[in-house]
Amino acid sequence: MSGYQGDDYCHRGSGPSGKPKLHFIQYNSQKAAEEGAFLASGKNKPVHHPHPTEGKPHYHKADKNGNIIKNGVHHCYN
Repeated sequence: MSGYQGDDYCHRGSGPSGKPKLHFIQYNSQKAAEEGAFLASGKNKPVHHPHPTEGKPHYHKADKNGNIIKNGVHHCYN
């Protein structure tokens, strides 16, 4: 079972700088991170960022057309 806990992780507000908050959900494996993003996106195929310029490799939830749903959530793995 993935570590995704539902929409409670996805609420995006403003941080102290006024920019949107980013949320990083850490998983123990790539497969678990992919599953978490898959479930968060309503069972649409998530978008994978294996080599980001900053941070750890991660997945984003996506819409049915494969576009990232920009809510600041990153499903990260080591």
